[in-house]
Amino acid sequence: MKRAADLLVDTLMLHGVDRVFCVPGESYLSVLDSLSQQSGIDIVTCRHEGSAGFMALADAHLTGRPGVCFVSRGPGAMNASIAVHSAQQDAVPLILFIGQVERAHRHMNAFQEVDYERVFSSMAKWVVEVDDAARLPDIAAMAFHAAQSGTPGPVVVALPEDMLEDVLPSVAAAPLPMPSAGISELMLKRVAAMIGEAKRPLVIAGGLLKNCAGQAALQAAAEAFGIPVVAAVRHADLLPNSHPQYAGHLTYGAPAELSAAVQKADLVLAVGTRLGDVTTQGYRFPAAPHPAQPVIHVWPDASSVGQIRHVALGLVSDPILFLETLRPYAPQSVPRSHIEWSKQLHSIAMELRKWRGPLDAEDGVVFAAAVLAADRVLSKSAIITIDAGNFGGWVQRLMNFGGGRTMLAPSSGAMGYGVPAAVSASLRRPDDEVICFVGDGGFLMTGNELATAMQTGACPVIVVADNGSYGTIRMHQEKHFPQRVSATSLVNPDFARLAETYGALGIAVDRSEQIQDALQTALAARRPSIVSVRTSLEHISASATVAQLRQRAFA
Repeated sequence: MKRAADLLVDTLMLHGVDRVFCVPGESYLSVLDSLSQQSGIDIVTCRHEGSAGFMALADAHLTGRPGVCFVSRGPGAMNASIAVHSAQQDAVPLILFIGQVERAHRHMNAFQEVDYERVFSSMAKWVVEVDDAARLPDIAAMAFHAAQSGTPGPVVVALPEDMLEDVLPSVAAAPLPMPSAGISELMLKRVAAMIGEAKRPLVIAGGLLKNCAGQAALQAAAEAFGIPVVAAVRHADLLPNSHPQYAGHLTYGAPAELSAAVQKADLVLAVGTRLGDVTTQGYRFPAAPHPAQPVIHVWPDASSVGQIRHVALGLVSDPILFLETLRPYAPQSVPRSHIEWSKQLHSIAMELRKWRGPLDAEDGVVFAAAVLAADRVLSKSAIITIDAGNFGGWVQRLMNFGGGRTMLAPSSGAMGYGVPAAVSASLRRPDDEVICFVGDGGFLMTGNELATAMQTGACPVIVVADNGSYGTIRMHQEKHFPQRVSATSLVNPDFARLAETYGALGIAVDRSEQIQDALQTALAARRPSIVSVRTSLEHISASATVAQLRQRAFA
């Protein structure tokens, strides 16, 4: 006989869970008690539920398994909702366990009571409340299956606190077998023929390829068919950026040169991406609902294929399996037109990587300098986490990714992801360098997880772009309401001194020539560090200054 809470923990272990992220709460004390008696699961106690969820998402990216997060009822659940939304947007498997009021008090407006199905139904793949303790192990197994099958995403499981104390003879539930959809030989031949007939085929590669097997399959197929590969938003690490088939990154505000170049494609093969609005630059390429070129869309969930745009072929398949089985149908020699097309796109991508602007300005360091210095000193196995904000444009444009160097960033645009993700990544890969690029606004949302890093032994290096502004919103203000600044100015602490109050290393940088030494010192310290860069607000983005934005707006 065991408590339901014990059976839940046993089920987690059977599913390979070795780490959970949480903010403790009285509504799931039994689970915390059970976890304390298991040496196989590491409990990472966070300082905010949103951070705990972000850490679980980063862990899911690095392990390929669902991230697991526990939070308390009501306020805890609402704080964690940002991670549920990000998991849905990024198609990342996440299981959020939430405490719930006692079963006898449900639907009575009890203290911190929330109807989670109504709250999360538009974001989560499945929301379930476990009233019968005997069903808990099986429901937990079903949650893992739901989070990973079809379109990966978040699952929310509500746990009434009295249910967790029920004692029963049930046993833990083993993992359910995962389905894997493949493609028929006829369809593979048709895809190969369409690629062969095209003069300028292009692969748009997405996040479902973001693991070793996916990256290997992508590179092998791209080389065999001679197809250039452009990365979907926040996935520039899918192919080594120096590889001749790498064609750039379709991120927020992709450079006009890249957007114009890829639109010359006469066939688009979208693999492991849902072709959302950012990757398609506002549903313009491939256009929705009527693309200018034939589109072959490969995704494991039929409901996302051909839903908003006409496709020449909609293939419901595991994207890695698709690429692996397509590879044998490649031609014996790559068509000359594919080689020239790949050279053209790769040349544009490499040219865009060059920075010809200044490294310093009167009001601070141009953030390009920080990124270029980091690119020089970071190892090929480094993990780079990127928060939301304009500073990220320099990271995505100037940093070399792929070939072992990993990008972790939310396509949801959620601020506050960078620091928790860096802590999580450092815990998962303690021997690798982990660096976080974050703005002053994003850091002051979740930077308190520096305390979690100190507590757990994580060693991220956090580079703060301190320009005293919510820069992205300020940029849009200058575009639409030039010189009328509202609600975007920030008064910040001294971030380097703040780091020292946590017991971390703090380094302040005022000029570009100081950055490389600061980063090398921080990386060598092997303890949590903040490198605070006084960043130019005038140079507000990688593509424009404030003065240029105003000039265009008035024009």
